[in-house]
Amino acid sequence: MGRAIFIIAAAALAVGVIVYSLIECARTDSAEIRGLRKGAWIAVIVLLPVLGAVLWLFLGRPKGTAGTTGPVRGKGPDDDPQFLRNLEERRRQQEQAEKLRRWEEELRRNGGAAGPDDRPGGAGPSDGSSAGSSDGHNDDTPGSNRPPRD
Repeated sequence: MGRAIFIIAAAALAVGVIVYSLIECARTDSAEIRGLRKGAWIAVIVLLPVLGAVLWLFLGRPKGTAGTTGPVRGKGPDDDPQFLRNLEERRRQQEQAEKLRRWEEELRRNGGAAGPDDRPGGAGPSDGSSAGSSDGHNDDTPGSNRPPRD
């Protein structure tokens, strides 16, 4: 019984090596194959099953090919310079938006509701005061300490 299991295991191993060698030979680029041409190697593997497969593994495969070839690992997004530039630009834009939001919040807190003239680049008051008071009254009325706005 033990001898039968050994023979079956050896036959399965031989078939596995033959199939692996045949598939690998068929998938390998013709320019990379050493020794014979691709068709000749396939014929050797089929006509001399175990010996042909072993010869392919040791003499026909391209140099530098490992015993088991794993999948080629791709690059991650952090290896792409364009992705890193876009990421940095997005970070800068978020910082500027947050800075603007804090500035507008500070303007609302310190001088009442900020109007469109109080935004950066606007034609707001030059003395740093706001357009309206926090109680909702318009400061452009006669008798006000401020000059009227145009």
